[in-house]
Amino acid sequence: MDDDDFFYPDSFEFKGISYKGQRSNNELLILIDTNDCPFDISEVVTQKIGSKERFFEVADWSVQSSEGMGGKPYLAVLNVRSLDALPKNNPISQTFNFNASVTASNLQAGNNNSIKQEITIQQLADEIRKSGDAEAKGLLDRLLNNQTVAGILSAVAGACIGS
Repeated sequence: MDDDDFFYPDSFEFKGISYKGQRSNNELLILIDTNDCPFDISEVVTQKIGSKERFFEVADWSVQSSEGMGGKPYLAVLNVRSLDALPKNNPISQTFNFNASVTASNLQAGNNNSIKQEITIQQLADEIRKSGDAEAKGLLDRLLNNQTVAGILSAVAGACIGS
């Protein structure tokens, strides 16, 4: 394999003429003889890969010097779009229109949203006591008697009193 095949390993065909070049994502670099670009916008270039073919539509083009690489003096730089690739699936966004007033607690509207709920420790303790859940009462007592939690609550209380 010589350097030209290393840098320009791909084969392309356009209007019955074969070209050497390189494909990278949505760009084709194709070696040409003159600075008069044979490719134009909306035309289709075929990449030959063994017995298979890929088809690309030219979206934009430019011509630049090949710097002597590839045995041709010029390089056509083609911005292309693949004609044979399957379209990518975009996530479906659902839209609901409410044509009346909506009254709700903790209503979440939209995609990938979160709800932030704030309550006081007193409200939490009252709700747990009202529930009659012995396990929840025990967990609350353990939480309030924990040294770390007690230290944090003391610091918060001190800051509130000081302000």
